[in-house]
Amino acid sequence: MLLHIENLSAGYGQLHVLENISIQIDVGEIVVLIGPNGAGKSTILKSIFGLANKTQGRILFDAQDITSLPTYTLIEHGVGFVPQGRLIFPTMTVQENLEIGGYLIDHKETLVESLEYVFGLFPALKEKKRELAGNLSGGQQQQLAIGRALMMRPKLLMLDEPSLGLSPKLTHEVFQILQKIREEGTTLLIVEQNVRLALRYVDRGYLLSNGKIRFSGTSKELSDEKIMHDSYLS
Repeated sequence: MLLHIENLSAGYGQLHVLENISIQIDVGEIVVLIGPNGAGKSTILKSIFGLANKTQGRILFDAQDITSLPTYTLIEHGVGFVPQGRLIFPTMTVQENLEIGGYLIDHKETLVESLEYVFGLFPALKEKKRELAGNLSGGQQQQLAIGRALMMRPKLLMLDEPSLGLSPKLTHEVFQILQKIREEGTTLLIVEQNVRLALRYVDRGYLLSNGKIRFSGTSKELSDEKIMHDSYLS
């Protein structure tokens, strides 16, 4: 098991979002978090990455308790995060954005290897590596955001709404790339509103509503219309 979240409650200040959340993810899986807006999906990712206030429970990553570790330490341990909205640096070049993702790498050859790994996944980024990131298309900016998170070669990559603002064609391309990333050894945890598409690419998922897990199962089980209807309208 790579990630084990046990009885987690979390939120922001006085706002309580999650209540007794428990999740398990094995090495090599693609797992999706789905549910209506405000269900707490993004807060789970932020809790793992040290960006939300945890009031109960614990988070184990690779058999180590990371519940209270700061974000920079989590990156060193192998946790990567692609936030919603991409958050690239538009006035910096593509390569400079990627190098920021690898800022903890203190060995030049390792940094070059990471750059080549990302450019191998995203050839369009290699072609535009000296262009300003703000001039990229929406799909290329999402590639850049994912590539930046991959520079540290994380064991777990978390993505918050990777299809946000993308056309159906580009969304399919992003999910195909995510499958390739998994095949090369990275475990994925994804928050996604495009449920039907996501369930075509993932192994398992958790359906949340009002800060609680309402159902968990395989992608096939989560495709059940009654489960979806009851959870989204509860």
